[in-house]
Amino acid sequence: MPAHIGELAALGTAVSWTVAALIMEKAVKRVGVMAVNTLKVTFGSLYLAALAFFLMGSPVPHGLSPSAWGFLGASGLVGFVVGDYFLLHAYDWIGSRLSMLLMALSVPFTALGAFAVFGEAPGPWSLAGMALCVGGIVLTVFAGNRAGTVASGLGKGNGRYWKGIIYGILSAIAMAVATLLTKAGASGVSSVSATQVRIASALAGFLAFALATGKGGEIVSAVRDRKGLRLIATASIFGPFVGVGLLLFAIQHAAAGVVSTLSSLTPVLIIPPSVLIFGRRVGALEIVGSCAAVAGLALFFVG
Repeated sequence: MPAHIGELAALGTAVSWTVAALIMEKAVKRVGVMAVNTLKVTFGSLYLAALAFFLMGSPVPHGLSPSAWGFLGASGLVGFVVGDYFLLHAYDWIGSRLSMLLMALSVPFTALGAFAVFGEAPGPWSLAGMALCVGGIVLTVFAGNRAGTVASGLGKGNGRYWKGIIYGILSAIAMAVATLLTKAGASGVSSVSATQVRIASALAGFLAFALATGKGGEIVSAVRDRKGLRLIATASIFGPFVGVGLLLFAIQHAAAGVVSTLSSLTPVLIIPPSVLIFGRRVGALEIVGSCAAVAGLALFFVG
């Protein structure tokens, strides 16, 4: 296997999630959060089934222990159903750029969780990186509230802006919990099968939530919206298909800290397309804060 294949997969995750975030923001504004979430994992399930059949001769996951099914299924529910519920609402309220920056908090949250659950104590450099990451995000959040984000037509009114911030943080917490569950269940499991289990449990969760809340009509309307459906289908290639698959592959072939850092570069990678595609105003302090947050994540290499 080529050298640094795990690290390259982690970097590919960040690029894939950048593309998916930009497309998903458009899709959410067009057809709504529930429709995007449900159809995203539906398309992802179909893509993965085709890939599994091509690679392993079966469209369904197999060879997993009961504990792997349990941990990965729980990871899918927490990461997709809970995490993406908060994340996609944040896309709508504060935009994909700031939402993805807040997702970088999942790295220090994961480190704290790994210490509590697995006894993996962070070193001094990791603690310094955690502080720098959080500090950069705080700087970006307050700078965005004062200028760029609100001036770009997002987060009208402080209530809407800060609600988006809270939802972004809750999404990061859910992602951290999902990562720990994946770490517990993905050992010895192919990345394709692991992703299939996570997405299948997410699809079941979204359908149950839609039925319980009476939002099935939103999904039906989205299916009839050809442009919205194309956006979701395209984003699903980069998000729950390529992105999540690469992340699971990276976790299995590289150190967890390295994977977390490289896969979290999206907040910086997303800045240029946010300006070019959406015409967003990004202030100097926001750029500094985003770079500081990612630099903080990089210290996890050392720690």
